Amino acid sequence: MTEKFHARPGMIALRLGEFARYRDIVWYRVLAGLKSEARQNFLGYVWFLLEPTLTTAIAYIIYSLIAPGGGPERIVMLLLGTLTWQWFESAVMMGSQGIKGKLHIMMHFPLPKYIFPLVGVFISTWKFLCIFVVLLVFCGFAGYPPNTSFIYLPLVLAAQLALIIGLALPLAIGVAYFNDLSTVTNSLFRLMMILSGAVFEANKVPAAALTWFYANPMAGLIESYRDIVLYHSPPSFAALFYALAWGLGLGAVGLLWCRHIDGTILKSINFNA
Repeated sequence: MTEKFHARPGMIALRLGEFARYRDIVWYRVLAGLKSEARQNFLGYVWFLLEPTLTTAIAYIIYSLIAPGGGPERIVMLLLGTLTWQWFESAVMMGSQGIKGKLHIMMHFPLPKYIFPLVGVFISTWKFLCIFVVLLVFCGFAGYPPNTSFIYLPLVLAAQLALIIGLALPLAIGVAYFNDLSTVTNSLFRLMMILSGAVFEANKVPAAALTWFYANPMAGLIESYRDIVLYHSPPSFAALFYALAWGLGLGAVGLLWCRHIDGTILKSINFNA
């Protein structure tokens, strides 16, 4: 037991050192992915902003019919919810295809399997950050300029990124073995978007359902963005810690799973194929 206990920090340090050794490959593939997407589809970046904008417009119309009034605050509230959810969904789904879509590379280069989901996550994250800057500028013109609470935005962004990576890593392995898992996950995300508060505020949730509502870590993160931008208040640090705990826990599972299947996944998938 003692030897295993002492081996654990050593294994973690080894993994961190391994990632440092491959970080240039990750960075190169992220840049290559962004350039390739820009060449193949001019609307690649535009659609990332257009899709949540259309969702926001539809939600705004429906919400206005149910509860008239609102104005700029409602638009900003909806944009903060739909854009941050779009980042979560697109990054996880893109990362989940990382291993399945790069099997041909793995056959020739013995790279750690977790590299490929990370590339997908970082590509989606870079696009989101560009659009998030535009969103903050829009918020300024809508009457919600930067305030002192903006210093907490990096913490919320980091917590969400940890959650995304943590979910993408094990999901990428699952999708590599069972392709239908991608379809199931995509359908679940559509349902989770409605239940996460992306298109409504948490105060609209019945008190009896709040526990289930906040069980979704994205619900607390979306509310944190709104607290900072709309209400000039710090985020819920409990919500940030909750999302971070989910991200670290799932990420640890993903890394251990990657290590476990590292030498067998190609044979298993080829055999199943």
